[in-house]
Amino acid sequence: MKELLLNSDITDTGGFLLRISLAIILGAIIGLERQLTRHNAGIITNIIVCVGAFLFTSFGYLIQGPDTDLTRIAAQVVSGIGFLGAGLIIREGANVRGLNTAATVWTSSAIGILCCLKQLKYAIVAAFAIVVVHLVIHPLSDKIDQARKYEKSKKENREKFYKITVVCPEEAALEIRKNIMSIIKNEPNALLHNLETIDGENNESKIKAFITTKTNNDYLIENILTKVGKAEDIIYAGWKTVEE
Repeated sequence: MKELLLNSDITDTGGFLLRISLAIILGAIIGLERQLTRHNAGIITNIIVCVGAFLFTSFGYLIQGPDTDLTRIAAQVVSGIGFLGAGLIIREGANVRGLNTAATVWTSSAIGILCCLKQLKYAIVAAFAIVVVHLVIHPLSDKIDQARKYEKSKKENREKFYKITVVCPEEAALEIRKNIMSIIKNEPNALLHNLETIDGENNESKIKAFITTKTNNDYLIENILTKVGKAEDIIYAGWKTVEE
């Protein structure tokens, strides 16, 4: 049995039956994982793809002559399965679903092609490698993605520090300071930490307001700046984020 499995010839009836049976089994193993995880292409699809790839490729072995190019037949199978896989890919806005399933169907065809080789161990090893990728590597990849999303969410939801800078004539600085404090006081999601006034040249004053928001809230700061900027005496008004 071991000798038959490793060295049987595809041109013999027994060898052909063995290989097509192996293509069915390996396609079913690959498809079982997809079906258990509720993906579109399950057992039947992967069996058909695997067996179909085997049949197309085996045709070259069965009629092999001086002008037969087995690699060309395999290449055409790969191209054809590529079109089939494209139908499994679904795009929803910025999200793309079905890439893994399409890639699995594509690799199922590769397993079918490998079933045509004299030594069947390559097809068996490749099939189980695909299953291991889905069962072990795929969950690990998902955990990495979840960790990245968590870190991104944590970064977006943590306190954000802003600095509003206003330049105005010295005589208007006091009134504008009061206006800034009043506006921020009426914003429940903003907290004023510090308010500085620096006298500069040309009788101008620079007012710096350091504000904290509960989350990343550029819109709120822009809204505060718009209200502050309505004063006629303001020469310049702007904001930027600052490190904690």
